[in-house]
Amino acid sequence: MPHGPSRRSLLTAGGVGLGAAALGAFGAPRPQQADAAASLTFASPQLTPYVDELPVAPVLTGDRTITTAASTHRFHRDLGVAKTWSYGGQPYQGPTIEAHRGEPLTLTFSNAIDGGHLFAADVDPTLQGASELDRTQPRTTVHIHGAVTPPEADGHPEDTVRPGGTMTYRHPNGQDAAHLWYHDHAMGITRLNAVAGLAGTYLLRDEYDTGTAANRLGLPSGEFEVPLTLADRRFLADGSLNFRTAREVPQGHWEGGMFGDLMTVNGIVSPYLKVARGFYRFRVLNASNARGYRLFFSNQMPFWVVGTDGGLLDAPARTTSVRLAPGERLDLVVDFGSLAAGDHVDLTNDQQESPEVVAATAVVPTADILRFVGTGARGFTTPPPTVLRGAAGLPAALPALPAAGTLPRRIVTLTPATAPGWPPAGMMMNNLRYGDGPVLTPRQGTAEVWEFVNASSEPHPMHLHLVHMRILDRQVFDAAAYRKANPRPEPGTAWSPSPDAHLLGTAQPPQAWEAGVKDTVGCPPGMVTRVLVRFPAAAELGFDPDASFAAMDGMRLRGYVWHCHILDHEDDCMMARYRIGT
Repeated sequence: MPHGPSRRSLLTAGGVGLGAAALGAFGAPRPQQADAAASLTFASPQLTPYVDELPVAPVLTGDRTITTAASTHRFHRDLGVAKTWSYGGQPYQGPTIEAHRGEPLTLTFSNAIDGGHLFAADVDPTLQGASELDRTQPRTTVHIHGAVTPPEADGHPEDTVRPGGTMTYRHPNGQDAAHLWYHDHAMGITRLNAVAGLAGTYLLRDEYDTGTAANRLGLPSGEFEVPLTLADRRFLADGSLNFRTAREVPQGHWEGGMFGDLMTVNGIVSPYLKVARGFYRFRVLNASNARGYRLFFSNQMPFWVVGTDGGLLDAPARTTSVRLAPGERLDLVVDFGSLAAGDHVDLTNDQQESPEVVAATAVVPTADILRFVGTGARGFTTPPPTVLRGAAGLPAALPALPAAGTLPRRIVTLTPATAPGWPPAGMMMNNLRYGDGPVLTPRQGTAEVWEFVNASSEPHPMHLHLVHMRILDRQVFDAAAYRKANPRPEPGTAWSPSPDAHLLGTAQPPQAWEAGVKDTVGCPPGMVTRVLVRFPAAAELGFDPDASFAAMDGMRLRGYVWHCHILDHEDDCMMARYRIGT
């Protein structure tokens, strides 16, 4: 559905579009940025960090009904009580759902939201899928991000219910143990529903990674395994959530990216966690709408990455920092053995946003993430194993990556909101809007190399439903020359020219800590990011991934979606359907 270009500009005069944090640019904020931000954005109250203890959500197992409803929550001791949404009666967000490989799980979600949308004034009915009715009767759906699940249980963005409706999903849980998460995916209002509180952790266990003391991998468990959900937020003076970022964008108009100026972890602004002397396992999720992070400890101490979105690495990767784009997860093991009683160390972030975001809002990195305070007590003292896969009694090693040029290649262009000489358009993939054809139709049982050609000036974390990816490499290209040599047609006409003639330097392999199984991949601006994607066949899945299902309005929908996981971008045009045909 075409949209006018007026709402696609963050600033009417400058035509600057908001996006996620730049993966390549970071550093300490300049002093003048804080002053500029106060005049360009809706600033939250100034709050003292590390005064509230980190909460840990309760764990649910087994088939059950979970209610989506209004709630209340205090995000910081010095903020008032805010109206929120949540799953399962929590103050904010949802409980941790724990499942086991090979044991199907049936979840029914009821939409019991009353009183209209928490951000009714921020609904933009010009976005495809959104309408004025969402202000008073907001739609919901539930997508388990990273799950290998039938189409009728995938939480398709068009398969939604309004208050009073229910959705029942049966998940086969046939994949390896992994840190998944569930969140709302209602088309046109996903970004609003997520900030309101509709997100939660889903931990899939198996016989190797049990989450108990009997875990044969020897990883920390019980009180020493802690989910950490990171999300930047913005607040009004009374403690209420504020969805708006930029003052120049009229309320009710799509901004392009919600950037908070305060950091929440598990729903609390910059909390602290008391830790014993020993090892902890942290299941870290970036549930932010648009912000990416470069995470490290204030004392620069090393830690281990033992898993990515889709499960364990072959071996722990030792590092002093990691990057985490919206939608990505990392499985970390951290040693607090040298932290004496009363001492502390902070998890922090210094990743700057893209130049366009900084110019428009002067937003600075949310540096105060989480403080760890030593208790002096003896904790989990077993270090992480040297091998996680491929040895006796362990999961099979990850398959070897294919040699270059041996698989079919699919080029995907990621285009900016504005560029010299290009027609005005939203954030787009292959120059197409949702609903434009052709629909991609890879074949079951095959593998392809997808090349995400990011010709924009902002990073885009790309997410495919159902399937998993492995990063092959990233390579810089001359985006200006690429655009000049390949004039882009009007929006709605497929456009995905090869970048080969404009590649620069040599391709760089992924960092060791991101070399595992992925469902969301960060694609930096001005780079070609190449990933291996395998499309499973019905026989191995136990269900037909090309089966159709009926949405509530009677439409016949097929397949899954793929999109940028900047929620504001997917609510605009950066989402498309695909089928896994036979």
